[in-house]
Amino acid sequence: MTRLPRGRTTPVALSAIVVSLCIGASGWAQSRPARTVLTIHTGAEDFPPNPVLDAAIRESLSSTPDAPIMYFAEYLENEQFGEEHAPEALAAYIRDKYRGRRIDVVIAITSSALQLVQKHGDLFPHAPIVFGGLTVPDEATRKAGHGIAAVRVGRTYTETLKLALDLHPSTRQVFVVAETPNTQNVEAVRSSLASLSKRVKLTYIDEPTLGDMLAAVRSIPPNSLVLHIWHRNVAPDYGVSPADVARFVAAASPVPVYGTVDANIGTGIVGGVVRGTRQTGNRLGSMARQILDGTRAQDIPLEHAPMAPAFDWRQLQRWGIDASRLPPEAVILFRTPTPWETYRPYIVGVAILVAAQTMLIAALLAQRVKRRQAETMIREREATLRDSYDRIRQLTGRIIGEQETARANIARDLHDDICQRLAYVSMAVSSLRDSLGGIKDAGIQQGFDELEFETQGVFDGIRRLSHELHPTSLRLLGLATTLKRHCREIEKRHQVQVAFHTEGDFRDMDPDLAICFFRIAQESLRNGLVHGAATQFTVSLVRFDGHVELRSADNGRGFDLEEVRRRGSGLGLVSMAERAHAVGADLEIVTAPGQGTSVCLRASAPLVAPAAGPPTGVAGDAVVTTSLQ
Repeated sequence: MTRLPRGRTTPVALSAIVVSLCIGASGWAQSRPARTVLTIHTGAEDFPPNPVLDAAIRESLSSTPDAPIMYFAEYLENEQFGEEHAPEALAAYIRDKYRGRRIDVVIAITSSALQLVQKHGDLFPHAPIVFGGLTVPDEATRKAGHGIAAVRVGRTYTETLKLALDLHPSTRQVFVVAETPNTQNVEAVRSSLASLSKRVKLTYIDEPTLGDMLAAVRSIPPNSLVLHIWHRNVAPDYGVSPADVARFVAAASPVPVYGTVDANIGTGIVGGVVRGTRQTGNRLGSMARQILDGTRAQDIPLEHAPMAPAFDWRQLQRWGIDASRLPPEAVILFRTPTPWETYRPYIVGVAILVAAQTMLIAALLAQRVKRRQAETMIREREATLRDSYDRIRQLTGRIIGEQETARANIARDLHDDICQRLAYVSMAVSSLRDSLGGIKDAGIQQGFDELEFETQGVFDGIRRLSHELHPTSLRLLGLATTLKRHCREIEKRHQVQVAFHTEGDFRDMDPDLAICFFRIAQESLRNGLVHGAATQFTVSLVRFDGHVELRSADNGRGFDLEEVRRRGSGLGLVSMAERAHAVGADLEIVTAPGQGTSVCLRASAPLVAPAAGPPTGVAGDAVVTTSLQ
């Protein structure tokens, strides 16, 4: 025997160990004897519940493959071959078929199969019994011999019909299909449904052949229901299997069909309170497994087969039955999932994606709107700036020109008027100096008179020119008094009518605001005289509630305001607007060709500290209400 070095294990050794373990486990499993389970069903092999029940038993027995189980199924066909001959024939068949084979557990389905097993106990001398059926043996019978474990299968005829009547409250008659040669089963159905005969009329369709039964079903009147339990046609002239009977009944019936066998759901019946055939088969197989594992059959508690309402979704839709009216524990089969149920993750994902895209698009659109608004604002401001720039350039040129014009006018007035008069005064003084007569001489006195007149004229001209350049009386006498004097001078000098009206206290008015109001009034009167050829003016100056308002109107020929602004020729208008803007006042000019011109200036006039009083003998603005006519 070759030993491996301690602490090292080669792959070959590991493989040998695994193979040895597998061979040992296989040998151990094969050393255990195979167990045999035989199920005796009642009815043909194709009877609807039998395939489902048998498959469930097989599934439960094979759930733990630690020990081999040989499973067989036989069928007691009493209704096809008669209750006198079928059990004996099946017993003889089992004796010959399973000769020499030990049956460890027998599963008997329905009382007929149990009676066969109990009557021919010699066929199964060592086998406990697992029973599933309506009538369970009493306690003494269950404990006798090798014992009986049982699953009680309840009748659901009454529960199914009650549920059907609740879903169809206008039902007047119920037709029951429960035909079988076994009169005990028929009587059991009638006895179970007798309690509902007062609620609705019960009619049993007892035609022995399938054709006659289907003809009776086709003639069922409206406001009726069909309760299909089973129909074992004793004259099989149609050669159909029991699994097709429920389908034929549902296809022929003009009214909803209800049933009590879960295997029939899907053949066209609406549904009903059905036994859980698959669950019952699983439990029967599990009991047989317990017995094979060593539990005595009589020690296994009695159980009841599960029952629950079950419905075919397609038939609910066909007959217009609202699923919300079904019991909460109802099972709905063959339900077509809604698009939401089928594609919910995709729908949610798409919805989130669409919502995100929508929000992004909305944000982009909002950003686009804001950008366009900003671009529009920028373009407007650029246009305004360009217009302001053009106007400033025009105004600069015009101001320079106006300055030269004003200087030329002042120079002309000084040269042609004041200088001439001063020269005349100089010549007059020289003439008087050379005069030989006395000072009392009439000629000399006349010369003095003329000299006085010319000197007064020079004084008036200089004062007028000074007043137009900057009225000092505005600071000394106040806005109302200065504007009133100016209106008198205009009226006297140009031979026009000027009506002046003032109301309020202007003594504490801000000097800059007062100059603005005076210059705009002065410009409006000058424009009316020079450009409008006006002969009548109305000027009002009012102060109220902390505001000052100046209004000047004339009867001149007016002008097109927009055209003047567009040409940029209204320097006086621009000057007025700029003065108003500088002090935060609102200027409004209303004019039209042939309709005169009206100028309105409004401004807030907060109180300021009163200036030093006027010189002695000079009265400033007071709280007055006066007018110049």
